[in-house]
Amino acid sequence: MRLFTHVLPLALALLVPHAVWAQAPNDDDERGLGLRFNGMGRTLLQQSDLGGDLAARDTISNESRTDGEFVLDLALNAQPNENTEVQGVIRLRNEFGGFFGAGVNVEVRELWARGVVADVFRYRVGDMDLALTPYTLWLPDEDGVVNEPTLFQPLREIIEYEEFYTDNNTRRLQGAQVGFGLEFEEGLEAIDAETFIARLRGTNFTDTPTRLIAGGRLSQATVPLTSAGTRVNLGQTLSYTWDDLQSGDATTGIRNLALSVDFDIAMVDGSNFGLHLLGEAGISSVSRGTRVEEPDEINGADTTFTFVFDPLFEEDDSFVEVGLSARFKPQRLTATAQFVNVGPDFFSAAAQSKRIDYDRQLTAYNRVGEDRRLRPASLFDLNRDQGLYTFRIADQLMAYDPRFGNVLPFGSATPNRRGARLNVTYGDDDTPFDAMLDAALLSEIRGQGTQQLRQFTHLRAASDVRIGQLIGWDQDFTLTLGAQYEDTSRDGEPIEQADFTSGIDFSTLLFEAGLAVEVYNRLDLLFGAKIRTAEGNEYLPEFLSADLGINEINNFTDARLLVNDEERLLGTGIRYRFREDVYLTVQYQHLSYTDTSDPVRNDQNVVITQPLPEYGLGQFFVLYSMRF
Repeated sequence: MRLFTHVLPLALALLVPHAVWAQAPNDDDERGLGLRFNGMGRTLLQQSDLGGDLAARDTISNESRTDGEFVLDLALNAQPNENTEVQGVIRLRNEFGGFFGAGVNVEVRELWARGVVADVFRYRVGDMDLALTPYTLWLPDEDGVVNEPTLFQPLREIIEYEEFYTDNNTRRLQGAQVGFGLEFEEGLEAIDAETFIARLRGTNFTDTPTRLIAGGRLSQATVPLTSAGTRVNLGQTLSYTWDDLQSGDATTGIRNLALSVDFDIAMVDGSNFGLHLLGEAGISSVSRGTRVEEPDEINGADTTFTFVFDPLFEEDDSFVEVGLSARFKPQRLTATAQFVNVGPDFFSAAAQSKRIDYDRQLTAYNRVGEDRRLRPASLFDLNRDQGLYTFRIADQLMAYDPRFGNVLPFGSATPNRRGARLNVTYGDDDTPFDAMLDAALLSEIRGQGTQQLRQFTHLRAASDVRIGQLIGWDQDFTLTLGAQYEDTSRDGEPIEQADFTSGIDFSTLLFEAGLAVEVYNRLDLLFGAKIRTAEGNEYLPEFLSADLGINEINNFTDARLLVNDEERLLGTGIRYRFREDVYLTVQYQHLSYTDTSDPVRNDQNVVITQPLPEYGLGQFFVLYSMRF
């Protein structure tokens, strides 16, 4: 009951109508000019509890915890003329437990200006969201998600909003962007160009230099060249990340270049059928070096010096991706087959940096049990723990958890992969259901710690079934399904058949299902389930410190990764939609985790860790969310 005494007053307070326009009518309103207010408000109260055998043996951890927050982002948007727009977002945040102003944070969350100069050049300064190509500047898809059931989306939306994630795989950067476009009547239809520069981090004036990223894209599109609709789209993309060693006292930094050319050639593009040849190819160069000052003009005491970057480590590599895409337009069916080859030393920091930083600590129940062991991230954490996520660009390959993705942990740009990929999509929002299938058969190009190569199988499928549309029901009734299966294998030479250098056999399965039923006008019943299993053995590389090398493997984990675990995340709840982007949801979710893995031993056959006992994590939460 204490939970509801906290929730109800806050929920009722937020249901009071909000004034979202704060400008007096004037002649500019018809043109969309003037001053406007919009933003986002959120109230979240959640109670989590730890149960199962682990909790029964744990006399230290609190079995339940209650926390929450109130967040109000107020966006002030000003458009003084038709060619200029400025926006700033002020955030007010208060954690539950604070009152009379205690614990209230006020900050500037976003600030940008954009416009058009001389009706030709477009610009933006401040915060910006950018994506180029999956090999140059891109944010790979998140772990633990295939086709998110509606039940789990509210907490996922909070993470995406807080980390500035979008549906277009963009990265949040802060800097300046300039672009322009040209249109033609013959031959070329259009040329579009954009360039940008952004600061990834500032210097601390001692051992950390300012890190910058710059790049751009030039794309060309032709008019139809034949009666069959043949046309060509070309693109050239550059992404360059570097440390400014003239900032502060740091003497060591990185240089990372990713350069690519992509194409989409419509060989046939009719009203019923289209056949496209598409692909991307490019190179990368990464180095770590020191700042060296060489004499430029020797003249006694007046000698001048020039800054020179002296590389200590340097790696170059390349990638290629090419395939055919057939589009059956009346059937809303598209099939794409590709050959991919991403070199072992290919590195593009702005495309390979993950959303999740597995080196971070969990927010809830990070250490459990009498021996205070670290609890590995679970589906429960990936769906709610904002502290695990980041939009930062790393200077080397990040740690990953193979239980959530071992074949392409860094997205399409995952290095040391060669093979075939197939993608098939069917339907859209107007069809009773849609479906997607993504498959990959890949292999390593260079073995890790052995001459033998890992073999990878990746299968991913998703579907939305609009049952209401199938049975002629006017209200929403949708079933969501998603599944991902991965298998990793590697043979071992006879000399490698010792206990800790044998072959690899590792497989994972992730299954998702959800149901959203509108039982009354804008009142939904929600059900959702996620089931993940992992079984087998694998080796995880340990990379040298970024100061010593670039993605150089120092060793592998202390012992093989021996996994035989399963987790089930189940939930149910209700949601009332006051209007678009304004809703209240009350939910309960529960995770059950079991691990029957063998104890992990080192090469002296000494037990390093025991598997965690069975445990459960429950969460009851109330969320009121609005965008205005």
